[in-house]
Amino acid sequence: MRHVILSLCLGLGLTGPVLSETVGRFGVSASLPEGYEIDSRPGNDDGRAFFYPDGAEIRLWGGWVMEPLAVERANRRGYYLQDGAEITYDAAGADWFVLSGYAGETIFYLRVEAGRTCGGEEALASLEIRYPEALRPRYDPQIGDIAGSLGFGPC
Repeated sequence: MRHVILSLCLGLGLTGPVLSETVGRFGVSASLPEGYEIDSRPGNDDGRAFFYPDGAEIRLWGGWVMEPLAVERANRRGYYLQDGAEITYDAAGADWFVLSGYAGETIFYLRVEAGRTCGGEEALASLEIRYPEALRPRYDPQIGDIAGSLGFGPC
């Protein structure tokens, strides 16, 4: 479901509309800069991938809570390190965590939030942004607003 938010979105560094996407069976949502192509829906309908012409991509998905958030964070950290990534930022709160760094010449940013679906089930909302390091001046200023919009709904 797409909703156009008519604002200048100066915090995103954009002068046009931002599209609010709600994806998958978990109803995970985030506001994304326009201009992307949407990947096809996966068979399990957990989320979607959004690809930009300049090589950036945003992945938005949900999942059931299978273990404590600290264990989920450690597992995700391990996956990145196993793939050779360098984690340069690692932060967490009671119901969220963020991992960010470099995978070769690609910058990645992952935010995971614990919450409830529109049906009231405990779930995780996840957002991963990847972009070439050369595009850092364009995408770094947008991450806070994109990540801040992550959640469930509208219900």
